[in-house]
Amino acid sequence: MAVIFIIILLFICILLLNAKRISNYFENQEEMKEIDFKIRTNLDLWKLTKLSPGITMLGSNQFLYTESEFYFDEDFLYLIEINKPIIKHSLSNIIELTRTPYSQNNRRIWKIIINELGKQTEYKITTNHSLISNNFSNFLDKVNKNSNSVVDSEWLL
Repeated sequence: MAVIFIIILLFICILLLNAKRISNYFENQEEMKEIDFKIRTNLDLWKLTKLSPGITMLGSNQFLYTESEFYFDEDFLYLIEINKPIIKHSLSNIIELTRTPYSQNNRRIWKIIINELGKQTEYKITTNHSLISNNFSNFLDKVNKNSNSVVDSEWLL
């Protein structure tokens, strides 16, 4: 029992003595993530707000998570997928943003319909709304500013 206590104590001491190195490692990882994002997308990660990972529909009630992610800023909604060009939609072109009757892992699935050049594009996304993140509520508010859009008003702030 004393040997285990000594090992744990040594492990804690090693962690404390290397705390700065460990901290620098994680900061470096974040910087590398930002640089990679900038190279891949030509966008500044800190100016975008992550909205949600994307999902796609597989039949009537089955969903598949994709490697795509949704971000937004003051003017645009971005769909970013690995090894694919960025898809960028103006927030003013979103004509509908409503809840679906489905949820995935206790996350509501929402439908976004975008009308650009007479062509409608539909996405289904899960929200990342939680007690610590209100990104989706902010997105709802931004889309609701467009008088031509239909937003599920029950969820507006």
